[in-house]
Amino acid sequence: MRPLDFLGRIKVKLGIVIVLTVVTAFAVNEVGIGAGWPRDARIAVAAVLALIMVQLLAMGMTRPLREMAAAAQTIAKGRYGLRVSATSRDEVGELARAFNAMAADLGEVDRQRRELVANVSHELRTPIAGLQAVLENIVDGVSTPDLGTLGTALAQTQRLGRLTTQLLDLSRLDSGARLIEPEAVDLASLCHQAASEAAFGRDDVTVVSTVGEASLSADPALLAQVLANLLDNAVRHSPPGGTVRIAARHAGPVVEISVIDQGPGIPVAERTRVFERFSRLDAGRAAGAGGAGLGLAIAKEIVELHDGSISVTGAPPAGSGGTGGCRMVVTLPAALAGTVLPAVTETRPGAGTAPRTPAVEPVTETATELVTEPAIGPVAEPAIGPVTEPATEPATESATGEGARRGPEPASDVPVRRLAQPPGSGVTKGDIMQGPASEQQVPASAGPSRQDEPARTVPAVYVPPPIFPRPELPGVPDWLLPAAAAVGLVATVALPDPSTGLGLVLTAVALGAAIFPALLPLRRGRLTPWTVTFGVLAYALVSLTLYRDTDWVVAPALLLAFGIAALGLSGAGRGWPGLLIGAASVALSTLLLPWFLATPLKRLRGSRRVVPVLAGTAITVVLLSVFGLLFGSADAVFHSYVSGLLQAPEWVDRLPSRVFLLLVFAVLTCAGVLVTLRPAAEPQAPDLRVRLDRAVWMMPLTALNLLFAAFVAVQITVLFGGSRRVLSTAGLTYAEYARSGFFELVTVSVFVLGIVAASTMLLRPTRPGDRWPLTVLLGLLCALTLVVLASALHRLDLYTDAYGLSRLRAAVAAAIWWLAAVFVVVIAAGVARLTDARVTWLPRMLVLLTGVTVFTFAVWNPEARVAETQMAVRGVSLLDQDYLGDLGPEAVPVLDRLPEPARSCVLRDVVSVNRLDHPDPWNAWNLARVRAREVLERHPVLARPDCPSRDDGGYPD
Repeated sequence: MRPLDFLGRIKVKLGIVIVLTVVTAFAVNEVGIGAGWPRDARIAVAAVLALIMVQLLAMGMTRPLREMAAAAQTIAKGRYGLRVSATSRDEVGELARAFNAMAADLGEVDRQRRELVANVSHELRTPIAGLQAVLENIVDGVSTPDLGTLGTALAQTQRLGRLTTQLLDLSRLDSGARLIEPEAVDLASLCHQAASEAAFGRDDVTVVSTVGEASLSADPALLAQVLANLLDNAVRHSPPGGTVRIAARHAGPVVEISVIDQGPGIPVAERTRVFERFSRLDAGRAAGAGGAGLGLAIAKEIVELHDGSISVTGAPPAGSGGTGGCRMVVTLPAALAGTVLPAVTETRPGAGTAPRTPAVEPVTETATELVTEPAIGPVAEPAIGPVTEPATEPATESATGEGARRGPEPASDVPVRRLAQPPGSGVTKGDIMQGPASEQQVPASAGPSRQDEPARTVPAVYVPPPIFPRPELPGVPDWLLPAAAAVGLVATVALPDPSTGLGLVLTAVALGAAIFPALLPLRRGRLTPWTVTFGVLAYALVSLTLYRDTDWVVAPALLLAFGIAALGLSGAGRGWPGLLIGAASVALSTLLLPWFLATPLKRLRGSRRVVPVLAGTAITVVLLSVFGLLFGSADAVFHSYVSGLLQAPEWVDRLPSRVFLLLVFAVLTCAGVLVTLRPAAEPQAPDLRVRLDRAVWMMPLTALNLLFAAFVAVQITVLFGGSRRVLSTAGLTYAEYARSGFFELVTVSVFVLGIVAASTMLLRPTRPGDRWPLTVLLGLLCALTLVVLASALHRLDLYTDAYGLSRLRAAVAAAIWWLAAVFVVVIAAGVARLTDARVTWLPRMLVLLTGVTVFTFAVWNPEARVAETQMAVRGVSLLDQDYLGDLGPEAVPVLDRLPEPARSCVLRDVVSVNRLDHPDPWNAWNLARVRAREVLERHPVLARPDCPSRDDGGYPD
């Protein structure tokens, strides 16, 4: 638990720690002065409590720094797996999260470095080995240096050249040596040109460009290389007879360029790694095709250089009207958006380009598609035959900007084949490679190159987090604000000012009804038996206000009901930290309401109806005031009517309190819905257990059990055996002996609970067999404590028989019964632990036990029991009129049995204290008050009873 994690500044945290420490020391000093402690004792206690306060509040503030120091030492040794736990929102938390991101990046870079070395070595070894084998065969005379052998050697050399060129491209892109030179690019022409060149990769694959006329701002050479790499990759992985399609569309301020094929596609788990260097889904196939796995990595670097993004998505499956395969999407910012003129260019090897414009209705959408789906049909193919010699065109330095670029070179290792043209076709090689003039790519800018400009380093500016960072919150239901307003209105009407009663129950029902709809969608995981039980128990405690009117009983019951209801809504309570957080979850969630309600309140303020209604109301008030004053001045009768109408009613004085109630219960409703939608996190309790030798804990626990056994033996022989032993040993009468010590025995039982809790939370047995002795010793101690509690309860009964029951004694008796039940539950939990069963039910079971105890105590009617025992033990002559006169309405039916004038003297005080002489409104209906008034109506109190004073010695017998 880190109590200050919600704050966003380390300075604010330190300030709060200092202030609360000073306040703690001051409070200890004041209490010590009042108790008469010496100065040294006050200083020592204040220092200890201040240190404890610092440890509790500063928990977790410096732990990330220690973890980062350890992680930095680990990273320095080349291990990058260690991470820092960052839960705070301040500068230390941001530093920890940045450290984790840095460690992850370093680990990823190290992994890529290792793979890069291995992959580059492999890629270089293959063509070098092939080239070496060819040359050795020639030298040894095995092969003759004919055209085919030299062509093979040349192909391997070209493969090495392409790999070197791609590595240089990546190096320049990574280092920033290659800067983009953006200009207006004719996207349609560039895409058509790329499709024309990609079509020569395979004879059995059709490449189609469906990009209409459009333009954007980009570096044409780099963008052409991206298209070439994507198209080459799509062509290589397309099935025989497949179609590769390139399309584009405007989507607001960006342009999306898609390359779609009909190949096997890319699995979802691998889509994030295809853009890594030397990444291959099918290493054997890629190597056979000559691919080095660098084309997509180069495309990603170029796209990111343009402030864009590239991703892989799945094309629509064949069964749903699509073609299946893979879809590469390049998103680039469009500084210039062109007019959509759909055109289709279907390109087959040797067929050139033939633009067609189908009749398509323009689509007016936000995302304008620069695509027109053509009906792909068979196209007459010319007689094309590949020449057996390899292509001899040199690879261009496409990513360096050095020299003129004639067209994008495919990033794959598939050689470009020369085509044998049919006689008289009139199509030359240059026409095929360059395409029509309208589709040639835009030339590079003739202006000065920006490569010569020095790189400007922009200093990083640290933006500190806000003091109260915005937390992650769920969406707000549309019905929340009306429901919160309705609950607030119910509270303003139903809650009475002086007394509790029916109105409080109605308000609680309305509050639950407003929160329950938020729980319905989550019922499968949230409506557990614990949640239902806590809800029923909370309403049972609230219902006490209908038939009990004693503040010292009703107020704790309502506070406990609020905590139990919050615990049920939060779903927490499997551990002690979760129990505390769950009970306070609704109160803590009120701090998050400014962020939670920001959106609906902003929408409400921005509504078109709110401003007109407010303006109309203001105009109406002004007009009525002006004309009302004029009419009142003109006519005396009308003036009297207006004066009577404007006279403030009685409820105006209570209006501020009613508005406050509306706001409080509206806030509680919103907080309850927030807790329901955002359950309290169940924190993991820190493992504080330490390994201790068996002698360290067995010896004191055994001695303590022997001491308790001796005390229990004495209690059995004395309290339950007679008074002769007491007279002979203590010199006290049996009554005097029995009436003393029950408070001390209750304190002993509380200490035993602390010992059991500390042993469970702090002791870790060193050997597996130590668990049984530890559990048995603690269980025996709890069983002996039950006998001690029975002795305390017996002593309290004897004391009550002698002096009567009081409120304090009744509360102590209830506490003894509750402690006994707690020890029984703890013993059951210990037995469950011995059987390796989980005991996560223990915290919630204790909460349930506490609620049932409070409810039973209230139903037992302690006020009536106090009056009965006081009357029975003291009699009329020794009756304490001041004490009985302070009892609640529940005692009136019992006090009515007193003889006069004692009856009237006592009931007069009860009536005055509880205001039973005034009728209650409907919302303050209470059964105890109703029965008390009925008794007083049947037997009215004497107007002037003869009540003795304190000095007279009481009432006569």
